[in-house]
Amino acid sequence: PPNLARSPDSFTQNKNLFSKHSNNSDGHSNPIVEKWDTDNNLPIIELNSTVSSLSIQTDLHDPSDNIVFQLPSTTAEEDRNSSSRQLLLRNYGPRLVGTSMSWLLWDIAFYGNKLFQSNFLIALAGERTTLLEISGAATLNALVALLGYFVAALIIDKPVVGRLRLQQWGFLFTGFLFCACGIFYDNLSNRSLVIMYLGSSFFGQCGPNATTFLIPAEIFPTEMRTMCHGISASAGKVGALIAAILFNYVSGVQMFLISGYASFAACFITFFAIPETSTLDLYEIDRRWRMIIDGRKMDYDGPANSP
Repeated sequence: PPNLARSPDSFTQNKNLFSKHSNNSDGHSNPIVEKWDTDNNLPIIELNSTVSSLSIQTDLHDPSDNIVFQLPSTTAEEDRNSSSRQLLLRNYGPRLVGTSMSWLLWDIAFYGNKLFQSNFLIALAGERTTLLEISGAATLNALVALLGYFVAALIIDKPVVGRLRLQQWGFLFTGFLFCACGIFYDNLSNRSLVIMYLGSSFFGQCGPNATTFLIPAEIFPTEMRTMCHGISASAGKVGALIAAILFNYVSGVQMFLISGYASFAACFITFFAIPETSTLDLYEIDRRWRMIIDGRKMDYDGPANSP
């Protein structure tokens, strides 16, 4: 930066010197807006939003003195005095609630089915079903679920599908099929009930069982991602514990209905609390987070504001 003289005769010299230092070697202007105070023969410096501070050396007292111009923070006082965890909850709290609750509700349906799969299959196929038939039905159910997982792997990165739509539609279809099994339990044949149950396994895997652990790894800033993923996963284990206890005390029809209602509730939460990030560069999430930490939240204008 230039050394600026204060004598009236040096007005033109100072202005030319300042203009010289306010441009890069390639002729492009630095990210400052320069004006001149003709009364005091000093530059007036305005920083663009891309610069947080600028140091200018002066010769008023000592050549090593620096005047530091710093942009005022665009963040509220409450945010400037907050810890990183408080800022996380304030800016990403709804996402954390969304990932945690959707994982919890899904594990109620998923682990309730897996832990009590024999009860589900007996309820579908009838009390006279043999052990061999139950084993065969369980094997077929596992193969259908595996197929759903492979399909999810094939389509999850396609922009037309993405994580959000896959989770939403997976919850919706799974909830519909579970509820249909419970509501029409006395009106449909065993074959029809088994087909709907297998369908719920397919859409459960090609949906929330492939996304509930993936989405928390992509919608939070890197330095907070592990903690947020751990909180979400812990909520899922709470859901599994609820299912393990609750399903001991309900009938087969009630198992289907509880699983269906949990899936519908998770679909609702996903729609309102979880963003789509399949087409978003994760660097943008980190860039926005750094600006939040630095008190420049309102200065960020990029794609991470949308999801």
